[in-house]
Amino acid sequence: MTKYNHIALSYLFTSKVLSDLFNGNNCNKIIKIFKEFDMQNILNQNITLRELFDDSYKKLVKNYRNEYIFKNAIAQKILIGRHSIKSSTLLTEFRVETSKADVVIFNGTSYVYEIKTDLDNFERLEDQIKNYKKVFEYVNVVLNEPKNGDNKKINTVKQLIDDDIGIIVLTDKYTLKTIRKAKSGLDSLDKEAMFNILRKNEYLKIIKDFIGHIPDVPNTQIYTICKELFITLSIEIIHKEVLKTLKNRKNYKSLINSIKDFPNSLKIAILEFNLTTKQQQKFKQLLDTKINQVFKKEVK
Repeated sequence: MTKYNHIALSYLFTSKVLSDLFNGNNCNKIIKIFKEFDMQNILNQNITLRELFDDSYKKLVKNYRNEYIFKNAIAQKILIGRHSIKSSTLLTEFRVETSKADVVIFNGTSYVYEIKTDLDNFERLEDQIKNYKKVFEYVNVVLNEPKNGDNKKINTVKQLIDDDIGIIVLTDKYTLKTIRKAKSGLDSLDKEAMFNILRKNEYLKIIKDFIGHIPDVPNTQIYTICKELFITLSIEIIHKEVLKTLKNRKNYKSLINSIKDFPNSLKIAILEFNLTTKQQQKFKQLLDTKINQVFKKEVK
């Protein structure tokens, strides 16, 4: 397959296509993409949708490691493999100051994973890390494993970041290997930055719990007044309460016993969409359906 074939396959794992499949909608987006790349014959194969995802994912892991591959590896090997979805929460594209963190995980503390694929550059890395250190205890950069022992990219990253930042590589064998372990950055946390990642209902609850009341001021002033009160709290209390608050944004109650039933290629997608029990049942049936049946109405 060519690079362009791999680009087409990567669309299978985009939010739009997955959302359509999860919600039982038609699959016009992937049909259109595959036709543009003259690959519609793939959708006529006598294989299941599960096999299509897994086969496509294996090709991408080997030949086109885009951001989805890294996010899914982190979900598989760190959230599910090392932690537990019973006690941990994973969020993606998490806004911190002027940056968006690729993957964050909250359990007993906070971890952030900034992904730099071979398709990325390091122009914004210093600013991104600076922002993340204000909010997360453990900050990591995740890269593709260097080929033929060429450590140029790893050395470049080391020059751009402090030595308390972790460096992880996704190996050729699809494992996550720690090059340098992240150190605790609790002393670097910034109260104002931590306040800014909270939603209004979240910071109001923290203020009420620890100050005793919500300020009786006009709506135009509530944000400023609450921030002033928030930063009077100790950093230990702030870290604990923000951690608890962010963990509560999402729970995987309906997935705890069923996440194992979904293909490894789709772990991050299943977690991000946090499928209901009903959606899970429908999608499992769809996964075991032949793709020439799934797409028969659209593919000609």
